[in-house]
Amino acid sequence: MDVSRSTAVRQAVTFTSIVFALVLALALAFPHAKAVPVLSLFTPVLTVLLITLAPGSRGTRRQIWRGIGLRHPGLRSWPAAVALPLVFLSVAYGAASVLGVATLRAPDLAPHALALSLPDLVISLVLGSVLILGEEIGWRGFLLPRLQQVLSRRRAALTTGLIHGVFHLPAILLTTTYDTVGSRYVVAPIVVTTITFAGVFYAWLRDRSGSIWPVAIAHNTANTAFDLGAAAAVTGSPVALAYIAGESGAATLVAVAAVGVWLLLRSPVWECHAPGIVAADLTPAGR
Repeated sequence: MDVSRSTAVRQAVTFTSIVFALVLALALAFPHAKAVPVLSLFTPVLTVLLITLAPGSRGTRRQIWRGIGLRHPGLRSWPAAVALPLVFLSVAYGAASVLGVATLRAPDLAPHALALSLPDLVISLVLGSVLILGEEIGWRGFLLPRLQQVLSRRRAALTTGLIHGVFHLPAILLTTTYDTVGSRYVVAPIVVTTITFAGVFYAWLRDRSGSIWPVAIAHNTANTAFDLGAAAAVTGSPVALAYIAGESGAATLVAVAAVGVWLLLRSPVWECHAPGIVAADLTPAGR
């Protein structure tokens, strides 16, 4: 999809304004509701729907959705989408174990235990990847290509990641149900910075595959993996564990930032396509 710079800026500002208004309204209206983090997942896709249903957008509605990246599975990028979040998990909770902050329980590999746990894990990975599209249709499907119209691909990847990170601040600062362990002065900047660099990884997947599906898979794999890591960790200091591992952990930040910087410096994907061209339109089906 090729749109003018002025149109790209207008659509990016409109999207960001609406999605932040929605998530802020949720946090203020329901500060103690456990459903707020889940409902927030769907504000980006709801915003895209509102933009495409607005008066005057009828002629571009199909073009906008065609550029989201839903038509191609991007199979070539699925292994990276699964493997790198597992690397982040290993570094984060490995550091917690080495530093003596937590002891990690080994998984129960007995046949009866696997028969009980594997179906739940598969359902979580499959269903979760579909649900996380509620976020990624907005961030890497809609916003990223528009920022690529006015910024270099590297800067667009970082900027999209930063906006995505700041999007979490209302839930962190105004509610009691999201990343609640530890000081907000520590948790908030680490989470925003980690998600900023994760945005580089997600943008790399998006541009490499021409598809939004590997991004959703990677995002959900990270969420699922860190949930499993938290469940396996036994600690006498939840605050210390939160500062080392998990979304608010320093070790997690180091691992994600290292991969993000490496991709920014070494990957050729940032130079592959002309600005404003969504990779999905250049990629054969099934890539």
